[in-house]
Amino acid sequence: MPVYTYKGYDVDTGAARKGKIEAENPKAARSKLRQKNKVIVSEMKEETSLENVKQKKSITFFKKVSLQDLAITTRQFATLIQAHVPLDDSLRALTAQVENIVLRNTMSAVKDQVSEGKSLTEAMTKFPGVFSKLYINMTRAGESSGSLGLVLERLADYLEYQEAVKGKVVSAISYPAIMIIANLSIIAYLFVSVVPKLTKVFANLKVPLPWYTSALIRISEFVQNRWYVIILVVVLGVVTFKSWVASEKGRRKFDGICLKLPLFGAIIQRVNISRFTTTLSTLLSSGVPIMSALEITRNVVANALIAEVIDDSKLAVQEGKSLSSAIEKSEHFPPLVTHMIMTGERTGQLEEMLVHVSKAYEAEVERKISTIISLLEPIMTLMMGGIVVIVVIAMIVPMLSVMNSIR
Repeated sequence: MPVYTYKGYDVDTGAARKGKIEAENPKAARSKLRQKNKVIVSEMKEETSLENVKQKKSITFFKKVSLQDLAITTRQFATLIQAHVPLDDSLRALTAQVENIVLRNTMSAVKDQVSEGKSLTEAMTKFPGVFSKLYINMTRAGESSGSLGLVLERLADYLEYQEAVKGKVVSAISYPAIMIIANLSIIAYLFVSVVPKLTKVFANLKVPLPWYTSALIRISEFVQNRWYVIILVVVLGVVTFKSWVASEKGRRKFDGICLKLPLFGAIIQRVNISRFTTTLSTLLSSGVPIMSALEITRNVVANALIAEVIDDSKLAVQEGKSLSSAIEKSEHFPPLVTHMIMTGERTGQLEEMLVHVSKAYEAEVERKISTIISLLEPIMTLMMGGIVVIVVIAMIVPMLSVMNSIR
């Protein structure tokens, strides 16, 4: 139960009074103080309110609300609402069982503001870091249409889908990343430990060295003596790259390059289109107007070029044109997507068609990720083996010369 700190004065004596009291809401707290304690409240603050969440920000700095946590909570919320549990009681039940401290404090603050008479949407808008524009707009549509339970269920489905897509993308890049780190570790070990020892041997024996062995030794010496230069170059490179990508021109250029990448370009395109179709379908089926739905969807899509197509589509729809006619002009949307959207607009089943597109592209992304992982494994193994072989050959050839001279 929420705890309130209060200041006021005694009804009989007029003396100043302050303290803490537990109550369901501020109204109940004031009534309780007036009737039982004979205190008229002049100031009241709630310890578990929005202000308290802000005070705990430093404690929970490293904790965030993951998609999985939000999806689970939204699913439970939908179940409670569909079971006709009152909104206040539903929020209270959620607050009691949420494990993530940030989400628990947030739901507690939302519950308190709803108890004060605010709508659920108004309360959620206070927490943009937890509830996205899509979440808030869908909740607003659910409240206004009287179908909050159904909308929350669709939101849970959408959040679970987003978590699944995120997992697939991570799985696609995790194996190459691990192999690259392993390669760099082996190279660093060879240059820092193995090559210097053999270099001393060659120097003592005064062995003539081939050009590639000399080059390898110079690289090894540079890594040992100028390692900070390498780190500095890497840091400057990362900072420069981030600054370039943060600019509008750089972002468009980078996203264009991403879409043209072999193997990965097709995955990036299909992940963004799948996200677009799923989000738009979820919003439209929840009663969000198409203009607002396109605006929200545009912010969900990560690729700048595909987002620009959505912007153009929004203007076209605003001018009375069809959504498919604007998308058809873009080279970033395959003909299948355009055809399905056109069919959906003609038959009045746009939401269903968007779902079909999303499922088809989701399955295609899974297949392509599996293909890439199966191809990358032998490629990265060959690269690692090739690097080791080059270093070994560069070191063995001078040793063979020594052995031949001894004979």
